[in-house]
Amino acid sequence: MEEIEKDRAAIGWFPAAWDDYVSALPRLLPVLLLQTAITAGGLPLIKTWHSLLPSALYSVFITTPVATGSCLVYVTIARGGQASLRDLFSAFPVYPRALAVSLGLGLLTLGGLLAFVIPGAILYLTYCFSEYLVVDRRTGVRESFAISRALTEGWKLRLLPIALLLLAISLLAPEVARITGPLKTPEVTLDFRPWTVVSYLLKNLVFIPWLSLVMARAYVFLLSAPAFGAAQDSADD
Repeated sequence: MEEIEKDRAAIGWFPAAWDDYVSALPRLLPVLLLQTAITAGGLPLIKTWHSLLPSALYSVFITTPVATGSCLVYVTIARGGQASLRDLFSAFPVYPRALAVSLGLGLLTLGGLLAFVIPGAILYLTYCFSEYLVVDRRTGVRESFAISRALTEGWKLRLLPIALLLLAISLLAPEVARITGPLKTPEVTLDFRPWTVVSYLLKNLVFIPWLSLVMARAYVFLLSAPAFGAAQDSADD
């Protein structure tokens, strides 16, 4: 595929994903609300125990697999299917490897960011589809990373705007619940000002789902491309 054709394909993911979001919203909304509630489930643990440890454990063992399962929710929609709660929990049947893939991707990215920002970004963009593969194709840990590396070859710069937009929205949009105070005695502070609530809802119910669908569109597109055969060969090697 020529470079200009790659650019056009990547640009086309955005409007196509928006159409997916609008058409899927009635079925997607309950899934998003449940995922948001599960994600917030660690906050009461902080308030009860006055410690970050219970919340951190909850995040690793509950929130992370649910977030990985959400990849299949978006992939199913990108393929023309319907959002379902079953897909949201799709990481639990393959819990050990799904958790290993998610934690591995996070540690690789964090390690790269601590060294220099650019290596962290490159590592994330190289292996960003590993979480999709483990719930979609039920691949093993090594195979998930190997296929993701092959799929993203020549596409990293085109995936970068999606990742940057997701990062910007996650960091800049205010949260309704914030963790304040010293690490030894953290507290949960709630902010229900109208602007905060509206921003929080737009982030979690509109912009992050839309951009996640853009990434799912990219995954489905690259998986169906002839290069996927080479990706499978690379994984087998």
